[in-house]
Amino acid sequence: MMAVTAAILLSLVVAVQVSAAPNDPSRIAAVFPPWWTAAQAVRAASASGRILGVGGAPFVVILQGDPRTLAAHARAVGALFILASNPAGFCAPRASEPKS
Repeated sequence: MMAVTAAILLSLVVAVQVSAAPNDPSRIAAVFPPWWTAAQAVRAASASGRILGVGGAPFVVILQGDPRTLAAHARAVGALFILASNPAGFCAPRASEPKS
């Protein structure tokens, strides 16, 4: 069962990555293990960058941070896959700009 879930996730990631060109490298979707609770995924993600939202699945967390280190930090705390900013757009709304 877990192998089937992993295969489905991998095929989804590949399909999305092939069709999307990143437009904001400081914004990613980190895909954590599907067997993790939402709390585990958010706790791990918070160590990587600023959390912008949670995706349609509780183990997908939208992050913003330094584009040079964000993906590596997310992987170091347990993310299985990293999606570019365009695919992240279907998971959570864009962060609102600060009002002056």
